[in-house]
This record gives sequence, C-alpha cells and structure tokens, in this order.
Amino acid sequence: MDGDDLRLDFIVDENYLVSHTLASAEHGRFSSEESKQDIAAFQRDAWQESKDCYQLLVGKSTPEVLTKSNLPGLSKSLSRFLESVKQGPSLANIYSQTIRYRNKCKKQWDRNYTRSNRIVHKVTGLNLNKSIIVYVTHPSLKNGQYMGGNRIGWGHNEDWKNYTTIYLWHEILHSYFDMKELDHALISLAIDEELRIRLNGGKYPPFQAHQRLQPLMKRILPYWKKYLVRDEHDILKFKREIMSIF
Repeated sequence: MDGDDLRLDFIVDENYLVSHTLASAEHGRFSSEESKQDIAAFQRDAWQESKDCYQLLVGKSTPEVLTKSNLPGLSKSLSRFLESVKQGPSLANIYSQTIRYRNKCKKQWDRNYTRSNRIVHKVTGLNLNKSIIVYVTHPSLKNGQYMGGNRIGWGHNEDWKNYTTIYLWHEILHSYFDMKELDHALISLAIDEELRIRLNGGKYPPFQAHQRLQPLMKRILPYWKKYLVRDEHDILKFKREIMSIF
C-alpha cells in the first residue's frame, strides 16, 4: 500500500466498546446470538455497578461526550464507572472476542483491498486516498456508522461473503457525501449492490440496502444503469444530474 492509497486503522477502544455494548441492550440490536450470554452478563454487571451511569452512557454514542460534560460531578463519576467496569471479568470476555473479530476484519479487508479499491474507484471516480480509523465493536451487536472526522464505528455478524469489506466501503463513502437520503441511496447502489455483485456474483435487484431507501433506488436505477456504461465515472457529478431530474 503506497502513500496515495486508502488506509484503515482497526482499533478496539475500551471506552467506546463499553459504551456501544451497553447502548445495544435491546434485543433488536443483536446481529447474532453468539456470545449473547457474555454480553448480557456484562450489561448486568454494569447495571449493578451504577444504574445512573449506565443510563447516562447508553444515551450517548461515545463516552467522551459525557466525560467532557460541564455538568457538576458527572465526568468524575462516569470516569470511575468506566474504570470499574473495564476491570471486571465480564468485559474481559467481550474484549477478547472483539479483538479476535478486529483481526478477522483487518485480514478480510487486506485480502480484498486491491480488488475492491479498484472496483470502487472505477464505479465512483472518487480519489480514495485518506486515512480512516475504524472503531471495532463486538460482532454480535449491530454497528455501522460514519462518525465524522474520518472515523467509523463498525461491528456485525458476517452475514454473507465479504460482508465486512462491503459495508466498510459503504461507511467510507459517507465521508465523501452529504447525509441526505439521495446520498445514501447512491452509496447503496455503488457499494451494497454494485461492489457486492462484482465481488460475490449475482445481480440486483433485489436490493440488499435498507428497505426505506429501496423506493428511491428503484427510481434512480434506470439512470444508474446508463451511468455504469459510461467511459468515465464521476458519482458526485451523477448525483447533481439526478438532483436536476428529481
């Protein structure tokens, strides 16, 4: 990988891991039943440690939001809570499982990087030469978000072949787009659909993307097919073309 390439650093940050694991207490946040008992044990231990800190933490995306708060005594109490739960045995299981998952994510990304980078550049025309930090969380809990500042939160069961590679690219493309529905639909067409079938085979539709985006993607699809057969590709220019049509 040279200096002009995209660079991903896969990190397991204990504070963010704690925050995300506690915030994912609802049944619908599980991407897999594997390690569910370990996750439940950690959530239970954290609740017993401090109900107030637990409830404060689950409402935030990262613990830094709370530890930097100006509310009297909040930062100190939350810091004590974080240090206490990080030393407990139940987090040790979650942490070791997440480290193993981080290593798998990196291995898959490295294996697919050259081919997937070539595909994404060809389809989008984007200059893919930035450094991005990937904050990895437990694979049994859903996480896939672009956090701004070239940072991604990521964790999910490997539902199908190259799942991690494809959805990391999805979040990477959010760093080049706005956060509107049209932007998300175009990212989904380029990555969830086009990259997926070029890596794994198959065809679309049917779409893999979020259900709420699929009606808009269907409207764009005839124009998207014509875009793909152009000699040169510029997905941001294509976005402006679609905006003028719709």
